[in-house]
Amino acid sequence: VVEVGNGVDATLVGKKVAFSQNPHSKDYEGTWRQFISVHHKAVMTYPDTANYDHICSSFVNPVTVCGFLDICQKNGVKAVIQDAAASALGKMFNRICKDHNITVINIVRKEEQVTVLNALGATHILNSSTESFWNDLEQLIAILQPTYYFSAIGGGDLPGKVLVKMPAKSTCYVYGALGGDFFHYKPGNFIFKMSTVTFFWLGVWLETLTKEERVKWFSLIVSDISSGGKYFDTTLGK
Repeated sequence: VVEVGNGVDATLVGKKVAFSQNPHSKDYEGTWRQFISVHHKAVMTYPDTANYDHICSSFVNPVTVCGFLDICQKNGVKAVIQDAAASALGKMFNRICKDHNITVINIVRKEEQVTVLNALGATHILNSSTESFWNDLEQLIAILQPTYYFSAIGGGDLPGKVLVKMPAKSTCYVYGALGGDFFHYKPGNFIFKMSTVTFFWLGVWLETLTKEERVKWFSLIVSDISSGGKYFDTTLGK
């Protein structure tokens, strides 16, 4: 931080920070630049010893994972489904759910991704490319009764087919668009299964938090990444 505005804590000057910028802000130009002006609420303060290579990935995946956990905790959800489960975000979500008593059904599409999640300690992993996938999914849903589904695929056939097999009043949170432009779901399923399809965008979620909640989640991320990344460790590519 090189400068702060009126009313902002002056001790922030000189601190190492991670930050995000709302794409809908009037001065949005993207964050890939030498200097940027952001709201102080969008800043995480790190210790001076923090490694920039690690703190640069503090937003998007870690904050999104905290958002998922926050939604689950506020709604008393104990079992969820996630697709693209071998992604960096999917791994983080598995790690943090283990410590918060939330069971995750993980959907991947390659056998090597099953191996990756097994090594991570994930319990329920299904490969959507196998012939037994839908039968295996139905059996797990019957036992675990997941009511929330976090989808990075977002479009195409898979999310709708998964949602219709979930219990009545289940919700699919779309946070990615890997599967194409359209979410395929029959109108009758919305009506008679009382299903909900909604979105998750971390910028919008952050605006719903109280100051105390924002401090809690940011502090968790800073503490975790600064101490080696039990939850939010990310493999860095070169």
